[in-house]
Amino acid sequence: FGLDALVLLKDRNHRGVFLTVALFSIPLAAFYPQTPPHLKDLGLVRTSAWMSLGQISEVIVMLGLGALIVRWRLKWIFAAGLASGAIRFSLAAVDQLGWVVAGISLHGLSYALVFITAQIYLDGRVDPAWRARAQALLFLMTSGVGNFIGYIGTGAWQRACEAGGVTRWSVFWAGCAAAVAAVLVFFVASYRGL
Repeated sequence: FGLDALVLLKDRNHRGVFLTVALFSIPLAAFYPQTPPHLKDLGLVRTSAWMSLGQISEVIVMLGLGALIVRWRLKWIFAAGLASGAIRFSLAAVDQLGWVVAGISLHGLSYALVFITAQIYLDGRVDPAWRARAQALLFLMTSGVGNFIGYIGTGAWQRACEAGGVTRWSVFWAGCAAAVAAVLVFFVASYRGL
Protein backbone atom coordinates (compact mmCIF):
# COMPACT_ATOMS: atom_id res chain seq x y z
CA PHE A 1 0.00 0.00 0.00
CA GLY A 2 2.99 2.33 0.33
CA LEU A 3 1.92 3.31 3.85
CA ASP A 4 5.53 3.62 4.99
CA ALA A 5 5.66 6.59 2.61
CA LEU A 6 3.44 8.49 5.07
CA VAL A 7 6.73 9.86 6.40
CA LEU A 8 6.82 11.99 3.23
CA LEU A 9 3.84 13.95 4.57
CA LYS A 10 6.15 15.64 7.08
CA ASP A 11 7.33 17.84 4.21
CA ARG A 12 4.85 20.70 3.78
CA ASN A 13 4.95 20.68 -0.02
CA HIS A 14 4.65 16.91 -0.33
CA ARG A 15 1.73 16.99 2.10
CA GLY A 16 0.10 19.77 0.09
CA VAL A 17 0.35 17.79 -3.15
CA PHE A 18 -0.86 14.50 -1.63
CA LEU A 19 -3.83 16.10 0.13
CA THR A 20 -4.74 18.30 -2.83
CA VAL A 21 -4.88 15.39 -5.25
CA ALA A 22 -6.81 13.23 -2.75
CA LEU A 23 -9.31 16.02 -2.06
CA PHE A 24 -9.69 16.73 -5.78
CA SER A 25 -10.57 13.05 -6.31
CA ILE A 26 -13.70 13.48 -4.18
CA PRO A 27 -15.70 15.89 -6.40
CA LEU A 28 -14.07 14.40 -9.51
CA ALA A 29 -15.82 11.12 -8.68
CA ALA A 30 -19.10 12.80 -9.66
CA PHE A 31 -17.98 13.22 -13.27
CA TYR A 32 -18.00 9.57 -14.31
CA PRO A 33 -21.37 8.29 -13.02
CA GLN A 34 -23.36 11.53 -13.07
CA THR A 35 -22.51 13.09 -16.44
CA PRO A 36 -24.13 10.32 -18.59
CA PRO A 37 -27.57 10.65 -16.93
CA HIS A 38 -27.29 14.41 -17.22
CA LEU A 39 -26.56 14.07 -20.95
CA LYS A 40 -29.57 11.74 -21.29
CA ASP A 41 -31.75 14.31 -19.54
CA LEU A 42 -30.56 16.81 -22.16
CA GLY A 43 -31.60 14.47 -24.99
CA LEU A 44 -28.40 12.64 -25.97
CA VAL A 45 -28.52 8.89 -26.47
CA ARG A 46 -24.91 7.82 -27.09
CA THR A 47 -23.44 9.28 -23.95
CA SER A 48 -20.25 7.20 -24.06
CA ALA A 49 -19.25 8.82 -27.34
CA TRP A 50 -19.70 12.28 -25.85
CA MET A 51 -17.83 11.31 -22.69
CA SER A 52 -14.85 10.29 -24.83
CA LEU A 53 -14.26 14.00 -25.53
CA GLY A 54 -12.67 14.10 -22.08
CA GLN A 55 -10.20 11.36 -23.00
CA ILE A 56 -9.38 13.04 -26.32
CA SER A 57 -8.53 16.28 -24.56
CA GLU A 58 -6.50 14.36 -22.00
CA VAL A 59 -4.29 12.86 -24.71
CA ILE A 60 -3.79 16.28 -26.30
CA VAL A 61 -2.84 17.83 -22.95
CA MET A 62 -0.43 15.01 -22.12
CA LEU A 63 1.33 15.55 -25.45
CA GLY A 64 1.93 19.19 -24.53
CA LEU A 65 2.60 18.72 -20.82
CA GLY A 66 6.36 18.38 -21.24
CA ALA A 67 6.59 21.76 -22.94
CA LEU A 68 4.38 23.29 -20.26
CA ILE A 69 6.52 21.93 -17.43
CA VAL A 70 9.65 23.68 -18.72
CA ARG A 71 7.80 27.01 -18.98
CA TRP A 72 5.60 27.06 -15.87
CA ARG A 73 6.19 26.37 -12.18
CA LEU A 74 4.53 23.16 -11.02
CA LYS A 75 2.44 25.18 -8.58
CA TRP A 76 0.74 27.03 -11.42
CA ILE A 77 0.24 23.87 -13.47
CA PHE A 78 -1.59 22.32 -10.51
CA ALA A 79 -3.56 25.52 -10.01
CA ALA A 80 -4.52 25.65 -13.70
CA GLY A 81 -5.72 22.04 -13.51
CA LEU A 82 -7.82 22.72 -10.43
CA ALA A 83 -9.22 25.93 -11.93
CA SER A 84 -10.18 24.09 -15.13
CA GLY A 85 -11.90 21.46 -12.95
CA ALA A 86 -13.96 24.17 -11.25
CA ILE A 87 -14.77 25.71 -14.64
CA ARG A 88 -15.74 22.29 -16.04
CA PHE A 89 -18.30 21.74 -13.28
CA SER A 90 -19.49 25.36 -13.58
CA LEU A 91 -20.17 24.83 -17.28
CA ALA A 92 -22.17 21.70 -16.45
CA ALA A 93 -24.14 23.76 -13.92
CA VAL A 94 -25.47 25.91 -16.78
CA ASP A 95 -27.56 22.80 -17.60
CA GLN A 96 -27.58 23.34 -21.36
CA LEU A 97 -26.23 20.78 -23.80
CA GLY A 98 -23.50 22.89 -25.40
CA TRP A 99 -22.15 24.01 -22.05
CA VAL A 100 -22.16 20.48 -20.61
CA VAL A 101 -20.27 19.17 -23.67
CA ALA A 102 -17.77 22.04 -23.33
CA GLY A 103 -17.29 21.02 -19.70
CA ILE A 104 -16.67 17.41 -20.71
CA SER A 105 -14.00 18.64 -23.12
CA LEU A 106 -12.21 20.32 -20.19
CA HIS A 107 -12.04 17.06 -18.25
CA GLY A 108 -8.78 15.93 -19.86
CA LEU A 109 -7.14 19.29 -19.20
CA SER A 110 -8.11 19.17 -15.55
CA TYR A 111 -7.23 15.51 -15.06
CA ALA A 112 -3.81 15.66 -16.72
CA LEU A 113 -2.73 18.92 -15.12
CA VAL A 114 -3.54 17.60 -11.65
CA PHE A 115 -2.97 13.83 -11.64
CA ILE A 116 -0.19 13.47 -14.21
CA THR A 117 1.61 16.51 -12.79
CA ALA A 118 1.37 14.97 -9.30
CA GLN A 119 3.07 11.83 -10.58
CA ILE A 120 5.77 13.92 -12.26
CA TYR A 121 6.18 15.96 -9.06
CA LEU A 122 6.77 12.80 -7.02
CA ASP A 123 9.20 11.43 -9.56
CA GLY A 124 11.26 14.60 -9.53
CA ARG A 125 10.99 15.78 -5.92
CA VAL A 126 11.07 12.57 -3.86
CA ASP A 127 14.25 10.68 -3.05
CA PRO A 128 14.69 7.84 -5.60
CA ALA A 129 14.53 5.23 -2.80
CA TRP A 130 11.01 6.43 -1.93
CA ARG A 131 9.55 7.02 -5.40
CA ALA A 132 7.73 3.71 -5.88
CA ARG A 133 6.26 3.90 -2.37
CA ALA A 134 5.28 7.54 -2.91
CA GLN A 135 3.48 6.65 -6.15
CA ALA A 136 1.71 3.77 -4.37
CA LEU A 137 0.60 6.10 -1.59
CA LEU A 138 -0.66 8.63 -4.15
CA PHE A 139 -2.64 5.90 -5.89
CA LEU A 140 -4.11 4.75 -2.56
CA MET A 141 -5.09 8.30 -1.61
CA THR A 142 -6.70 9.08 -4.97
CA SER A 143 -8.09 5.88 -6.42
CA GLY A 144 -8.70 4.37 -3.02
CA VAL A 145 -9.66 6.83 -0.31
CA GLY A 146 -10.56 9.78 -2.54
CA ASN A 147 -12.71 7.76 -4.93
CA PHE A 148 -14.41 5.86 -2.10
CA ILE A 149 -15.38 9.04 -0.30
CA GLY A 150 -16.17 10.71 -3.62
CA TYR A 151 -18.54 8.08 -4.95
CA ILE A 152 -20.40 7.83 -1.66
CA GLY A 153 -20.40 11.58 -1.05
CA THR A 154 -21.37 12.70 -4.53
CA GLY A 155 -24.02 9.97 -4.70
CA ALA A 156 -25.55 11.35 -1.51
CA TRP A 157 -25.21 14.88 -2.90
CA GLN A 158 -26.99 13.84 -6.11
CA ARG A 159 -29.88 12.38 -4.09
CA ALA A 160 -30.04 15.58 -2.04
CA CYS A 161 -30.35 17.54 -5.30
CA GLU A 162 -33.39 15.54 -6.44
CA ALA A 163 -36.83 17.10 -6.36
CA GLY A 164 -39.82 15.07 -7.47
CA GLY A 165 -37.56 12.37 -8.92
CA VAL A 166 -35.70 14.89 -11.11
CA THR A 167 -32.12 15.92 -10.42
CA ARG A 168 -31.53 19.65 -10.21
CA TRP A 169 -28.31 19.46 -12.22
CA SER A 170 -27.48 23.14 -11.81
CA VAL A 171 -27.38 22.78 -8.04
CA PHE A 172 -25.52 19.47 -8.18
CA TRP A 173 -22.72 20.67 -10.46
CA ALA A 174 -22.47 24.04 -8.73
CA GLY A 175 -21.78 22.17 -5.50
CA CYS A 176 -19.04 20.16 -7.21
CA ALA A 177 -17.55 23.36 -8.67
CA ALA A 178 -17.52 24.93 -5.20
CA ALA A 179 -15.75 21.86 -3.79
CA VAL A 180 -13.02 22.04 -6.45
CA ALA A 181 -12.65 25.80 -5.87
CA ALA A 182 -12.13 25.08 -2.16
CA VAL A 183 -9.42 22.53 -3.05
CA LEU A 184 -7.76 25.17 -5.26
CA VAL A 185 -7.71 27.65 -2.36
CA PHE A 186 -6.27 24.96 -0.06
CA PHE A 187 -3.53 24.12 -2.56
CA VAL A 188 -2.47 27.71 -3.21
CA ALA A 189 -2.35 28.37 0.54
CA SER A 190 -0.49 25.17 1.48
CA TYR A 191 2.05 24.65 -1.32
CA ARG A 192 5.20 26.78 -1.18
CA GLY A 193 7.36 24.98 -3.72
CA LEU A 194 8.25 25.82 -7.30
